[in-house]
Amino acid sequence: MKRYVFGKSVKGATHEKNGLPLQDNCKIEEISDKITIIAVADGHGSSKCPRSDRGSLIAVNTFCTVMKNYLLNYGKEKDGLTNLVTFLNREGDMRFAQDICEEWQARVKQSFYKNKDGSVLDKEGNTDWKKVYSLYGTTLLGMLITDTFVFSFQIGDGDINYVTADEISPLVEPEKFLGTETHSLSKLDAWRKAVASVRRKNAADDVPYLYMLSTDGFSNSFVNEEEFHKTCREYYKMIGEHGYEAVRDNLEKWLKETSELGCGDDVTMVMAYIDK
Repeated sequence: MKRYVFGKSVKGATHEKNGLPLQDNCKIEEISDKITIIAVADGHGSSKCPRSDRGSLIAVNTFCTVMKNYLLNYGKEKDGLTNLVTFLNREGDMRFAQDICEEWQARVKQSFYKNKDGSVLDKEGNTDWKKVYSLYGTTLLGMLITDTFVFSFQIGDGDINYVTADEISPLVEPEKFLGTETHSLSKLDAWRKAVASVRRKNAADDVPYLYMLSTDGFSNSFVNEEEFHKTCREYYKMIGEHGYEAVRDNLEKWLKETSELGCGDDVTMVMAYIDK
């Protein structure tokens, strides 16, 4: 199997107009020709979350680091990946999610200590960490791709989809809200809102197929889910017809156009195209 992984984060049209920083971040780590880690995060960008651009960067780095540690630890075992997929299938939305949240909070503390803010002190003059985490509020999407299984993880909004010539389906089903509300990695019990899934591969899987991770700035730029799915399938077809390089090289321009013609929010998309 050949795997082509690429992605881009672009500043939204509204953020460009208002002089706001890019709140999205993404990260791709090719561990080997058989293992890839992907992370996508969307900082909330509200007045209550002035450091969310940093929070989303911490989030993608956290996911990759925690997942690499799992791969390292399970790699020491004889049936490492087999045991890892069993663990992620059972504990992906609990123990793994707790590890993600704890590591993110620890890194946020380190960032905060470098640039303290007196507005988050309680009545006794102590740091109110609940308020500190809110400064860095962000969502998080993550994926581990191997030759035998794919693990998907999500806290907050955004989309993780599996696309083929005949179908498009979500790999996880996050809780949907009306309006702009979403679950956040900044909550003290954020791990309780994590959703995760394992998709095992088998010889009957059709190829090529595509995994797509995107922040809500992408899906919200379409009038309905049908148009969103139509565009996802168009990306799939373009890679098959023109090659992944053509899509990769034009992705930044296309995502900027999506934001300009859509909701105006930052947009991030990472794609993993699997072929023979």
